[in-house]
Amino acid sequence: MSARILLLALGLWCAAAGAQQKITFGLVSPLTVVNGQLLVAKYLGYLAEEGIEVETIVFNGSAVLLPQIVAKRVTVGFPNPDPLVISRQPGKDPLPLKFIYNVIRENVWEFAVLAGSPVKTLADLKGRKIGVGALTFGNIPLTRAMFKEMGLEVGRDLELVPTGLGAPAFLALKDGRVDALNLFETMHTQLETQGTALRRLKMPQKYLDLFSNGIIAHEDTIRSNPKLLAAFGRALAKATLACNVNRPGCVKAAWKEDPSLKPPGANEAKILADSVALLNARYDKYLAFPKGEAPRWGEYPAGAWKNMVQVMADGGQIQTTAIDLNSLYTNALVPAMNNFDPAAVLADAKKLP
Repeated sequence: MSARILLLALGLWCAAAGAQQKITFGLVSPLTVVNGQLLVAKYLGYLAEEGIEVETIVFNGSAVLLPQIVAKRVTVGFPNPDPLVISRQPGKDPLPLKFIYNVIRENVWEFAVLAGSPVKTLADLKGRKIGVGALTFGNIPLTRAMFKEMGLEVGRDLELVPTGLGAPAFLALKDGRVDALNLFETMHTQLETQGTALRRLKMPQKYLDLFSNGIIAHEDTIRSNPKLLAAFGRALAKATLACNVNRPGCVKAAWKEDPSLKPPGANEAKILADSVALLNARYDKYLAFPKGEAPRWGEYPAGAWKNMVQVMADGGQIQTTAIDLNSLYTNALVPAMNNFDPAAVLADAKKLP
């Protein structure tokens, strides 16, 4: 090869290498090994293969995140679905956003009390205080709806108390400043790994069956750059599949990409076991596909949004179910997001540390 051709080839390679597109990804709670599949996607080279670079920013709840996507300061986000549904109500300003990838396919939110608490049911929370991450968190509308169906009104019959996440919330429960926590399941599992025995309060089945957080994007971005969004979803799907078959490796890969995620301590085996326990608490919800069907990563099943809207209406959180469901989500990118070889990904899982 001549020097001129070699230089030309190197120039083209450098141009391609510099052509990565940047995606700003907004979370509604801190990054952990549980929601860190994109760190695994980076470790396994999936992001580089797609030509994308991801910057993650954490916001304090869906209500804080969504305006940032509307303003196009954030490319994609990971919120609860409830605020978008509410924005479609009469008199509201409809957010120009759509969900494009169904990540957590079942409800992650729980009510947990100390094992020795006199509270045995949700009804027993009347007159008591419930700790929530923040009043801006996306689960708050469904929490209000659930109690309203039981004849209990938040603010009159019981109180929601912002506690934050992690240690502040745990201390509030153990010190008796709140009687229960209404956080996502991995928060409660984390408290249990630290030696505190908890008891979950049974929730109505229709709430348990609802999907939770997904990937949302601006309608303009969906129209103008679907390939970028599909690439993001494909990398996420591949990493989620790889983590499923090698969960300890997934945890260790996330630690390598972001060492701050590794808890301090000398007992390496205990730290890893606790982190895998957190991942296990969530993983079935990532994999809750219709029985007997091959996974269709990112897809919202038929009727899923109709059920969500109906539950919110039954609980009084919205005034009408006359919502154009197609304005809330799209499955149009799902075929492209699933355009990969699962066998190759399973082989990649063996490369995790």
